[in-house]
Amino acid sequence: MVSFAFTDEHEEFRKTLTAFSDRVLLPGYRDRAASTEFPFDILQKLGDIGLLGIGLPEQYGGTGTEDPILLGIATETLAYGDVNMASAPVQIGLVASQLALCRDEVQDRYLPPLIRGEQTVAIALTEPGSGSDASALRTTATAVEGGWRLNGEKTAISWAMNATAALVYAREPGSERARGVSCFVVPLDADGVTVSHMPGMGCLPLGWGSIHLSDVFIPESHLVGELGKGFHSVMEHFDFSRAALGLMCLGAAKQSLEEAAEYAQQRETFGQPLSEHQGLAFQFAEHATYLEGARWICYRALWLREIAQPHTALASMSKWWPPVVAKNAIEFAMRVHGNLGYSTESPLQQRYRDVTAYLVADGTAEIQKRIIAKDIFARGTVSL
Repeated sequence: MVSFAFTDEHEEFRKTLTAFSDRVLLPGYRDRAASTEFPFDILQKLGDIGLLGIGLPEQYGGTGTEDPILLGIATETLAYGDVNMASAPVQIGLVASQLALCRDEVQDRYLPPLIRGEQTVAIALTEPGSGSDASALRTTATAVEGGWRLNGEKTAISWAMNATAALVYAREPGSERARGVSCFVVPLDADGVTVSHMPGMGCLPLGWGSIHLSDVFIPESHLVGELGKGFHSVMEHFDFSRAALGLMCLGAAKQSLEEAAEYAQQRETFGQPLSEHQGLAFQFAEHATYLEGARWICYRALWLREIAQPHTALASMSKWWPPVVAKNAIEFAMRVHGNLGYSTESPLQQRYRDVTAYLVADGTAEIQKRIIAKDIFARGTVSL
């Protein structure tokens, strides 16, 4: 029999995390989200309850076995309270998947403080001339005695302004496309590294920035995995993160829609609550339906990963459609509140700006649709 039920452990985890999200994250979300200061106090609280070690090595404080469903529940539920901090388990999971390919000395240096929420590490892949086409990156890693010299620029990098180090993807001079791309752990206080702020209209605490590398020496010990294999290594893990990011956006939308539903039952117009107006009530029904449909696409992608089945197309569906569904639902919630929803006193306008970032971040809808279409034509069917 087909079952859509979560395990008892997952449901208990969700209940505990919902309470944490409501009690700890939600009350301060609006003020945190309007600041460029990274909330390390909140990150450490996430570390204290084990949310930053999902699927990471036990010897460093992680849970050990990869659990895609648990990660999805974590990001969705944390986003009820703070959509920006909900991204932390995803970011750290991506970073740690690469650090796990490093020598023990590098893992010992970075994994424990990451899992405890004491430090952050950025992923520096995007460049001014290579966003969606990441394999077109131009940053170079030139072999020298004892290591490499890195030169280039990375842009729109999350956590750039608060990170201790960055995973920098650079290519061997003369190589093309995905060939010859390697990953290096670069301390951001190294000689030749310059970091500059690049604030957006939302996601301010995440510290978007540019990283400029001018003849930066990186020792052999800081190579991630195999030389020339860095691009393929990170792209495989994006299938994991895309579904989780979709759930994160949907979690923020769920909170917004529930706030709007409560307001609609209290606010009266023309002698009756807003919720009694059919035109408005039907829109609640529509957005709730879209949220539920998008949510299950994400969880199916994560479930397929858990059972080691192909899930690239579903992961891309999870990345392009749920953020659109979430953005539309939050916009509707703002309209329900009228001018109050647009006010900076409301968390709705902040969620709208924070979620909108994921229409672009980690791959636009157009890139995801390209991946899905390629899968359709390769398999000869639209069914998954």
